[in-house]
Amino acid sequence: MVLQAGIKPNLLAIVPPYAIYGPPAGAAALLAYLKASGCHDFSFLDLRLFCPDVATPTYRLLGVFGESFVLDIPDLPLVLALLENVRANRDVVDIDDTILEPYCLGRGINSLYLRSYLQRMDGLCRTVFDELPDLAFVGFSVWTSNYLTTLLAAAHLKRRGHPPCIVAGGPQVSQSTASAQLGLRAGLFDAVVVGEGEETLLDLYGHYSSSQRKFIAATDGVVTHNPATRSFQYNERRLLRLADLPVPDFDEMHLPAYRIAGKRVVTYQLSRGCTDKCSFCSEWVFWRRFRLNKMDKAVADVAELQRRWGAERIWFTDSLLNGQMNRLRDFTTALLDSGVEIWWSGYMRAQMDQPTAELLHKAGCMRVFIGVESLADETLKLMNKRMTETQNLAAVQAFLDAGIEVKVGLIPGFPGDTRERFIRTATHLRRMQAASSLLSVSHEPFVVLPGQPIYDDLSSYGLRRVLWPDEIVDICPDMADISRQIGCRIEGDNQGIDRLGEHIISLSLVGPAHPTDRESDETHEALSMYRVALVPLAAGVWLVRTLSPRGHIVGAILSADEHAEYLTRGGKADARWVSSSVDAPVPVCEMPEFASWFSAVLARHQASFSMLAPRVTPARYRRLAADTARTLRLALGPFTILRRLAASLWLADLFTGEAQHRPASDAVAAALLRGEDPLAQGDAITLAESGYLVYASLPEVEPVAATIDAPEQKARAVAIPA
Repeated sequence: MVLQAGIKPNLLAIVPPYAIYGPPAGAAALLAYLKASGCHDFSFLDLRLFCPDVATPTYRLLGVFGESFVLDIPDLPLVLALLENVRANRDVVDIDDTILEPYCLGRGINSLYLRSYLQRMDGLCRTVFDELPDLAFVGFSVWTSNYLTTLLAAAHLKRRGHPPCIVAGGPQVSQSTASAQLGLRAGLFDAVVVGEGEETLLDLYGHYSSSQRKFIAATDGVVTHNPATRSFQYNERRLLRLADLPVPDFDEMHLPAYRIAGKRVVTYQLSRGCTDKCSFCSEWVFWRRFRLNKMDKAVADVAELQRRWGAERIWFTDSLLNGQMNRLRDFTTALLDSGVEIWWSGYMRAQMDQPTAELLHKAGCMRVFIGVESLADETLKLMNKRMTETQNLAAVQAFLDAGIEVKVGLIPGFPGDTRERFIRTATHLRRMQAASSLLSVSHEPFVVLPGQPIYDDLSSYGLRRVLWPDEIVDICPDMADISRQIGCRIEGDNQGIDRLGEHIISLSLVGPAHPTDRESDETHEALSMYRVALVPLAAGVWLVRTLSPRGHIVGAILSADEHAEYLTRGGKADARWVSSSVDAPVPVCEMPEFASWFSAVLARHQASFSMLAPRVTPARYRRLAADTARTLRLALGPFTILRRLAASLWLADLFTGEAQHRPASDAVAAALLRGEDPLAQGDAITLAESGYLVYASLPEVEPVAATIDAPEQKARAVAIPA
């Protein structure tokens, strides 16, 4: 097989769980900035693609008796248990039942599931990073949902004989000071990047000594820890100008895994920050103030996203896409004038008129998320929304009348709201849903988290913060001074049973397929290690997938005979292997009969994933053009399995579950089977453009100086100290 260059020693990575809504915007921006500044030293790896997507398996926003948990470190008992295990050099996920059971009972989490999930994440991080023994510098993107598992991954890396430098960044460690401090104090993070990270990461990497495995100078925008004084240091960094930033770079990403509605999607920003400061929102902590891109540059960037990556849809990750309505109109008009045709969507406030909505739709806007939150003027005033019920309804209707799908945000449990006002809002939204299939509702229960204006003014809203009890703080005594300041739950106005009731009402609005909507099921996973998913690909060909005990997806392409044998061995008409013991469930891959059969099937593949460890290779995807095809090579996608069956070559993606095939006799297929470069066979473009299971492998780029628009950054090459 023609393989691409391996993962580089310097890596940007994401650990599950965090819901996948498109390719990671932050990583794409970081990679683009590094490359534009002459630094081509980084690869990217999204560990979420090795396992099924899941929302928040380790915590809940709502307790079994209606408790309102603070979204600072909501799974703090698990975090402290892990950190204490790291300190004592024990198994990092060996959490005592005296900690795990009370925690799970209070949150309505199945403790068997949670323990199993943590063990799978432990196995996934260990096996994936074992495939990368030479890592020197690792940057993790961290959200609330994957903070615990990021610490778990860092713990494995730090136990190496020559551990890499680990940098954490992202919303969680930017808004939660305690998250940053715990990781630094434990020695699992060497530095934490606060806020936007492009320039900060570049400077931080420039101050890193690969031989000494440490930073040799301080960097603005970074939190560090002094073990001698047990203190933390931080100097703020100036904000970037969006007009100076390069177009996001997706070369290192497995783009097909991030498709939305079947479309190849990329992310982009017209702006950063927000013009508002709603009392419940912490977006401003990350971006600090509202900044706009230049609209002519944005249109040129969109055209470049289409040319380089074949983008069919753009997910704008702006906090507020219509922060300046005139500029949004300018952008859409320029899109139309330039002839750029693309679907796009993003977040907007409830400020829209009919002519503008029609202009947006004409320019490709097909879906918007609107932060309506409530249809009661009294509640909107408490939220500091600067909107009224009339404005909310008019904006939603303008989008719907223009043919644009609308998802409105709704916040059950906001302090100061009442049952009557919330029920009136829910009733009105249900009537609107009945009148338009384009309208859906997003269930977003009220939570308190650091960075919100309300967080430092709780008493004004009739709220009181309750800290974690001493028995939790004492799980890890070395962190007690930090964890003692972290809020556990909120009590007060419209919390408890009132919030629980509004929560249940709002769930009834999540639709149209609300009974199975993942927003109402935080532990739903498409695949389980205790079952097998079987999908027909064609007459006599099937794809079988399950989870290995190590946590990664495994699968095989089956012939008709193998399928028949599978049914016989499975012993069930629905072809699902299920553990025979309810009390002690056994993973399918550990059942001797299945394991021996499955291993034999995998041995007949030309490329597959082992049950012991996944194949870790970089994703290198770019749209092929006729004038560049001969400068590229083809390689299997990172999650592609390959098998010849009779006269056909079959390829399937283990993450997406989709497949393609072609005659084994054609030149490209024959070259792939022989492990040769198929581009020499003259039929490469057809295969690469017909799908995504075979990738265009770009030639390695030498790290030479490049320029970006910022005057102080021009012709800047990154010099790495020895």
